[in-house]
Amino acid sequence: MDFVQPIFLLAGSVISVDGSFLVILISILLLIFILNRTLFAPINQVLDERERLGAGRLGEAKRLLGQYEEKLKGYEAQLSAARADAYQTLEAQRKEAQAARQELLAQVKQDTATQIAAAKNDLAQQSAAAQQNLESEARAMASLITSQLLKR
Repeated sequence: MDFVQPIFLLAGSVISVDGSFLVILISILLLIFILNRTLFAPINQVLDERERLGAGRLGEAKRLLGQYEEKLKGYEAQLSAARADAYQTLEAQRKEAQAARQELLAQVKQDTATQIAAAKNDLAQQSAAAQQNLESEARAMASLITSQLLKR
Protein backbone atom coordinates (compact mmCIF):
# COMPACT_ATOMS: atom_id res chain seq x y z
CA MET A 1 0.00 0.00 0.00
CA ASP A 2 2.71 2.38 -0.83
CA PHE A 3 0.73 4.18 -3.46
CA VAL A 4 -1.86 5.45 -0.93
CA GLN A 5 0.50 7.95 0.64
CA PRO A 6 -0.36 11.60 0.27
CA ILE A 7 1.27 13.30 -2.66
CA PHE A 8 2.73 16.21 -0.68
CA LEU A 9 4.81 13.76 1.36
CA LEU A 10 6.51 12.36 -1.69
CA ALA A 11 9.93 13.76 -2.32
CA GLY A 12 10.35 15.58 -5.61
CA SER A 13 6.64 16.12 -6.05
CA VAL A 14 5.19 19.01 -7.98
CA ILE A 15 3.89 20.73 -4.86
CA SER A 16 6.56 21.04 -2.23
CA VAL A 17 6.26 23.38 0.70
CA ASP A 18 9.60 25.03 1.29
CA GLY A 19 11.04 28.55 1.69
CA SER A 20 10.13 29.63 -1.83
CA PHE A 21 6.44 29.20 -0.99
CA LEU A 22 6.65 31.99 1.54
CA VAL A 23 8.44 34.29 -0.97
CA ILE A 24 5.85 33.58 -3.65
CA LEU A 25 2.99 34.20 -1.19
CA ILE A 26 4.51 37.53 -0.12
CA SER A 27 5.13 38.45 -3.77
CA ILE A 28 1.53 37.69 -4.68
CA LEU A 29 0.20 39.70 -1.72
CA LEU A 30 2.53 42.57 -2.62
CA LEU A 31 1.38 42.45 -6.27
CA ILE A 32 -2.27 42.42 -5.18
CA PHE A 33 -1.64 45.47 -2.99
CA ILE A 34 0.27 47.30 -5.75
CA LEU A 35 -2.30 46.40 -8.43
CA ASN A 36 -5.17 47.52 -6.19
CA ARG A 37 -3.48 50.89 -5.68
CA THR A 38 -2.24 51.49 -9.21
CA LEU A 39 -4.68 49.69 -11.52
CA PHE A 40 -7.92 48.57 -9.92
CA ALA A 41 -8.60 51.68 -7.81
CA PRO A 42 -8.32 54.09 -10.80
CA ILE A 43 -10.39 51.76 -12.97
CA ASN A 44 -13.05 51.56 -10.24
CA GLN A 45 -12.98 55.35 -9.94
CA VAL A 46 -13.44 55.70 -13.70
CA LEU A 47 -16.28 53.19 -13.66
CA ASP A 48 -17.94 54.94 -10.70
CA GLU A 49 -17.59 58.31 -12.42
CA ARG A 50 -18.99 56.84 -15.62
CA GLU A 51 -21.96 55.40 -13.75
CA ARG A 52 -22.49 58.71 -11.94
CA LEU A 53 -22.38 60.63 -15.22
CA GLY A 54 -24.68 58.11 -16.84
CA ALA A 55 -27.13 58.44 -13.97
CA GLY A 56 -26.77 62.23 -14.23
CA ARG A 57 -27.47 62.10 -17.95
CA LEU A 58 -30.40 59.81 -17.33
CA GLY A 59 -31.72 62.24 -14.74
CA GLU A 60 -31.17 65.12 -17.17
CA ALA A 61 -32.98 63.17 -19.89
CA LYS A 62 -35.89 62.50 -17.54
CA ARG A 63 -36.00 66.17 -16.57
CA LEU A 64 -35.98 67.24 -20.22
CA LEU A 65 -38.67 64.70 -21.01
CA GLY A 66 -40.77 66.09 -18.16
CA GLN A 67 -40.29 69.63 -19.51
CA TYR A 68 -41.24 68.44 -22.99
CA GLU A 69 -44.40 66.79 -21.72
CA GLU A 70 -45.27 69.89 -19.70
CA LYS A 71 -44.78 72.14 -22.74
CA LEU A 72 -46.75 69.72 -24.90
CA LYS A 73 -49.65 69.86 -22.45
CA GLY A 74 -49.43 73.67 -22.49
CA TYR A 75 -49.46 73.74 -26.30
CA GLU A 76 -52.39 71.33 -26.41
CA ALA A 77 -54.28 73.49 -23.91
CA GLN A 78 -53.55 76.61 -25.98
CA LEU A 79 -54.61 74.81 -29.14
CA SER A 80 -57.81 73.65 -27.47
CA ALA A 81 -58.52 77.19 -26.23
CA ALA A 82 -57.85 78.60 -29.71
CA ARG A 83 -60.20 76.03 -31.25
CA ALA A 84 -62.90 76.86 -28.73
CA ASP A 85 -62.41 80.58 -29.41
CA ALA A 86 -62.58 79.99 -33.16
CA TYR A 87 -65.76 77.94 -32.76
CA GLN A 88 -67.29 80.67 -30.60
CA THR A 89 -66.35 83.33 -33.16
CA LEU A 90 -67.70 81.19 -35.98
CA GLU A 91 -70.92 80.57 -34.05
CA ALA A 92 -71.30 84.30 -33.33
CA GLN A 93 -70.77 85.11 -37.01
CA ARG A 94 -73.28 82.44 -37.99
CA LYS A 95 -75.87 83.83 -35.57
CA GLU A 96 -75.19 87.35 -36.83
CA ALA A 97 -75.61 86.23 -40.44
CA GLN A 98 -78.78 84.36 -39.54
CA ALA A 99 -80.16 87.45 -37.76
CA ALA A 100 -79.31 89.60 -40.81
CA ARG A 101 -81.02 87.03 -43.04
CA GLN A 102 -84.10 87.03 -40.82
CA GLU A 103 -84.14 90.84 -40.84
CA LEU A 104 -83.79 90.89 -44.63
CA LEU A 105 -86.52 88.27 -44.96
CA ALA A 106 -88.82 90.31 -42.69
CA GLN A 107 -88.07 93.43 -44.76
CA VAL A 108 -88.85 91.56 -48.00
CA LYS A 109 -92.08 90.23 -46.49
CA GLN A 110 -93.04 93.73 -45.37
CA ASP A 111 -92.22 95.17 -48.81
CA THR A 112 -94.19 92.36 -50.47
CA ALA A 113 -97.15 92.92 -48.12
CA THR A 114 -96.99 96.66 -48.89
CA GLN A 115 -96.88 95.97 -52.64
CA ILE A 116 -99.76 93.47 -52.35
CA ALA A 117 -101.81 95.99 -50.34
CA ALA A 118 -101.05 98.69 -52.93
CA ALA A 119 -101.95 96.31 -55.75
CA LYS A 120 -105.19 95.36 -53.98
CA ASN A 121 -105.99 99.03 -53.44
CA ASP A 122 -105.19 99.81 -57.09
CA LEU A 123 -107.26 96.82 -58.20
CA ALA A 124 -110.14 97.95 -56.00
CA GLN A 125 -109.93 101.44 -57.53
CA GLN A 126 -109.78 100.01 -61.03
CA SER A 127 -112.68 97.71 -60.19
CA ALA A 128 -114.70 100.63 -58.84
CA ALA A 129 -113.84 102.72 -61.92
CA ALA A 130 -114.74 99.83 -64.20
CA GLN A 131 -117.98 99.26 -62.31
CA GLN A 132 -118.87 102.92 -62.64
CA ASN A 133 -117.92 102.81 -66.28
CA LEU A 134 -120.04 99.68 -66.78
CA GLU A 135 -122.94 101.24 -64.93
CA SER A 136 -122.76 104.38 -67.05
CA GLU A 137 -122.47 102.32 -70.21
CA ALA A 138 -125.27 100.04 -69.02
CA ARG A 139 -127.47 103.08 -68.40
CA ALA A 140 -126.51 104.51 -71.74
CA MET A 141 -127.36 101.21 -73.41
CA ALA A 142 -130.51 100.87 -71.41
CA SER A 143 -131.51 104.30 -72.55
CA LEU A 144 -130.68 103.47 -76.11
CA ILE A 145 -132.61 100.20 -75.93
CA THR A 146 -135.51 101.90 -74.25
CA SER A 147 -135.58 104.65 -76.84
CA GLN A 148 -135.46 102.16 -79.66
CA LEU A 149 -138.15 100.04 -78.16
CA LEU A 150 -140.32 102.99 -77.49
CA LYS A 151 -139.20 104.64 -80.66
CA ARG A 152 -139.03 108.02 -79.32
